Amino acid sequence: MKFCHYVFIVILFCSNLVTKTVSADSLDAKSNFIPLIKVGDWIFRKGVQIDSLVINQLGGGDFSHIGFIIATEPEVRVIHATTGDNENLPNQVIISTIEEFTTPSLAQKYAIARPHFLSDQQQQLIVAELLTKQGAPFVLASRDEDHLYCTTLLYDAIVKIYPQFNLEWKYANFPLFNGIYLFPSAFADYEGITWIYHYSEN
Repeated sequence: MKFCHYVFIVILFCSNLVTKTVSADSLDAKSNFIPLIKVGDWIFRKGVQIDSLVINQLGGGDFSHIGFIIATEPEVRVIHATTGDNENLPNQVIISTIEEFTTPSLAQKYAIARPHFLSDQQQQLIVAELLTKQGAPFVLASRDEDHLYCTTLLYDAIVKIYPQFNLEWKYANFPLFNGIYLFPSAFADYEGITWIYHYSEN
């Protein structure tokens, strides 16, 4: 049973089957909003693969993945927990450039939000906490088990610095995949954020 569960999770969250081909905006277009980005911002994306469709259906909302901006110089860098963004670093917490995070092969659309309830000092402490997780293995599991996936990476780091942080976890009942999980929509719906940028599909 454990083996079947593992196979299902791999299929669900690591699938390379693209549901449709889309073109996110170009690097030239990105240059219009990159100067607006600050350390501590959250970056969301809606993926183009089957796993993203499943996450959207289970969690609702517009996005299937989330990362945290840890640097803006000399380039914008994002830390996130992922299964297959970097084939050389599978199933772990990695750091990507914003171009890598929003590449059309992974992103149908994306957006950036600023958590205005956190001070600059708190943001730096969260960055430091997140960096200790770089290379940690991706673990998709229910809230009552050991877990580390894109949303819980951010949640655990933020709540350690800002204990008042509270998000809605959802129960998911799917074949071989059930329990209480934290979806990107919980971050997107949080009232303590300001949207900095939305990529609009044409």
